[in-house]
Amino acid sequence: MLSAYQALSTSNNFKYDYAQVNAVAKLDDLSEQIYQHERKSWLAKRLKKSSAIRGIYLYGRVGRGKTMLMDLFFQNLAVTAKKRIHFHRFIEEVHQQLNLCTGQSDPLTFIAKQWAKKIKVLCFDEFYVSDIGDAMLLSGLFQAFFQQDIILIATSNCRPEELYRNGLQRERFMPTIDLINDYCQVLSVDGAVDHRLDRYDETAIAYRDYTYPLNNKTLRQRFLDITGIVGTSGNITVNHRKIPFQAKTDTIILFDFYALCSGPRSQRDYISLADHFKLVLLDQVPQFDGERITSVISGVEDDYQRDGKLLSQLRHLDDEARRFIAVVDEFYDRNIRLIINAEVDIIELYQGQQLSFEFARCQSRLIEMQQLAY
Repeated sequence: MLSAYQALSTSNNFKYDYAQVNAVAKLDDLSEQIYQHERKSWLAKRLKKSSAIRGIYLYGRVGRGKTMLMDLFFQNLAVTAKKRIHFHRFIEEVHQQLNLCTGQSDPLTFIAKQWAKKIKVLCFDEFYVSDIGDAMLLSGLFQAFFQQDIILIATSNCRPEELYRNGLQRERFMPTIDLINDYCQVLSVDGAVDHRLDRYDETAIAYRDYTYPLNNKTLRQRFLDITGIVGTSGNITVNHRKIPFQAKTDTIILFDFYALCSGPRSQRDYISLADHFKLVLLDQVPQFDGERITSVISGVEDDYQRDGKLLSQLRHLDDEARRFIAVVDEFYDRNIRLIINAEVDIIELYQGQQLSFEFARCQSRLIEMQQLAY
């Protein structure tokens, strides 16, 4: 892994980052431990029960290279029983498996054993907990996974002690933090440089897929330029719910922001969209400021009485902001191209307080997605 990191640093002209170099050394050691352990025969493992191999939890601010380091580790790990997954997708898979575990006296142990049959190393990106249901689930789930000797490598923007801060019934989440500290080396990757922004030269490269201010013709024209057709509006059924779209082909779809990020939408919906489309255009993205908004929305959707009528909404946009973050996370992780027309520049997109920490990552990813190398 060390040589792969050095080659990547040279080819991408990375600035020297001590925090990254330190993490690479630890990840390289872990990779060797796992490789040597897996080389042992089944009998040797049984005769001499070795102590559990501790995983690694990487944390730091956005743009510090945590995901890049985890991906390097995963790509260079010389074992096949491994899985790399975004944390939200991991949780979604577990919920789906729980729904199938009727009649199981200990469903979490059952699920952990099923995972352990296929993988020994689990890498997941963007460990972040905001949902009380997920928070209550994780303690038992992690305990079951670690009992099956599954090795965890995770990235997060915060230290384990800061996870689910101020969440409801947080005391029930505290055992999860203890498990992470017990079964993982906690490493800070928090150098001075935001490498995403450092590689992005605003004076030389304009936003490729992000335009502002709002213009209800911009993305219609982009859709026409890309597909060669005007397209017509309609509804797409995703997880048994209809989502209105403005135009689509088999692999490209144009949504209004409120159709995709307001109302009963879930991470599962965005996962499904990423499974079916290679390019998503998202129109009329507002500035998230938690204030009352008045906007004109074109298209057709019963919930919003659309058809270009004036829509006055007295609402806080933090719920929509959370869904927008989920959209960006999922599409970023799946390399889905996202073209946006918004009210303001990326750096001005979120003006609220409650989600400022989470939205910083979102803004950093949006900027990275403007680069041709993405």
